[in-house]
Amino acid sequence: MANIGTSAVRLLDNDGDVIDSVNRLPVETEQDDPFGTFVSYAAIEIATSVEALNGSNHLNISDPNDAKEIFLQADDGNTSYIMIGSSAGTTVAHGTPSSRKGIKLNGGETLVLALKSFAAIYLDAETSGQILNVSYFK
Repeated sequence: MANIGTSAVRLLDNDGDVIDSVNRLPVETEQDDPFGTFVSYAAIEIATSVEALNGSNHLNISDPNDAKEIFLQADDGNTSYIMIGSSAGTTVAHGTPSSRKGIKLNGGETLVLALKSFAAIYLDAETSGQILNVSYFK
């Protein structure tokens, strides 16, 4: 067996210091202020027409305006899918795959959004009776 040597590759930061468990590169997902509180709402039924995720459409939802991350989970008992978009024009669940718009959540799938508010979250279910679970960290 050939001896390939004992030298190792070391990563250096901009100052020439070795990057290790003490001297780490910053990671963009690290945040200055940690999550404080986890807020969860009762499950909501999504309409088969585009609607905003807010209190006027869903009485048990109040817009936090101080969220750090918002979690949207299509209930695992759903028989169809829910589309998530940023406006009424970018959220369409009906029609062919090429005519749908938004992020498609099948039952059990979760979407995490780094948003402070529910203001730009729009929902549309392909069929009635589809449930969405909503939570957020603040």
